[in-house]
Amino acid sequence: MKKLISLVAGLCLALSLFSCGGKIDSSGWLSNLDDAKKAASKENKKIFLFFSMDEDDNKSKKLKENLFNTEDFLKSYTEKYVLVNIDCSNSLYDTNQDEAKKRLRIFDIYSAKGTPYFLILSSEGYVITPIALSEDANLDEVRQTFAEADEPISQFEELLAQTKNGTKEEKLAAINKIVELTDPSVAYHITPLNKLYVSLDKNNESGDCLKHLIAITYAKAEDHFLNGEPEKGSEEFVKLTKNKILTDDDKQLALYTAGYLLASSGSDDLNKILSYFQQSYDLNPESEAAQNIKMSLNYVQTLIDGEGDDLQQEQEKAE
Repeated sequence: MKKLISLVAGLCLALSLFSCGGKIDSSGWLSNLDDAKKAASKENKKIFLFFSMDEDDNKSKKLKENLFNTEDFLKSYTEKYVLVNIDCSNSLYDTNQDEAKKRLRIFDIYSAKGTPYFLILSSEGYVITPIALSEDANLDEVRQTFAEADEPISQFEELLAQTKNGTKEEKLAAINKIVELTDPSVAYHITPLNKLYVSLDKNNESGDCLKHLIAITYAKAEDHFLNGEPEKGSEEFVKLTKNKILTDDDKQLALYTAGYLLASSGSDDLNKILSYFQQSYDLNPESEAAQNIKMSLNYVQTLIDGEGDDLQQEQEKAE
């Protein structure tokens, strides 16, 4: 029996390795975003990302049947785009919870606003622009919608090319422009560009490194929070204070953020939250933010002392 199990395990491993090295067929719809990125990079295409709930929203299935799975659509749009459909139907939780959670995570980090929802991405997975299509959309509406997106797509592609092929100054300027154009709700995906900026400007000659360091820290914290590790997420902001380019006021806000994020996670480690707030306040009791930090600090102290519930009830009555 042990030999049989070993043989099956070995066969599964071999098959998985073989499939990883195989060609990804991007002539239709893919369901794996990582595969889509690989195909888009290899084929020099952008990604059309479609979030659906085929069994639940009454629109996605109709769009697929009447438009997205038709030969005309596939022929027209697989030349320039790798098509990806992330279906988040509720029934997936009954059959494959791990896959359901993986898809929901993609849904969350791309800040999808319901379903159906559509994004145009670069091959790296950066959000270029969202687009809107009606549930009765036909090929003419798709053509018009994509044509309207040509300008932001061209601008983004030009900037992205500069981050790869420009001079140092051009790269830094292009990254800053992409950050400016990117909605903060999907800024997680341009973290590689934030990291590139910091690596190009190690001595902070531009004076702009801090915002990129903060973006990188938020992305790390988000990973921890999504993995159910809020303490580690908060600690990323404590680590940020070790960077030499931060002023005391910057460090004060980073430590406050560490405490705020931990408190927002529902953590019952009130002493750690209090410690973050106290360290934050002590860095500069005269700063503009100090008064609000002190209020947060005092409130956590009342919770530790067992007075917080009474205080909250009094505030609710006053309101």
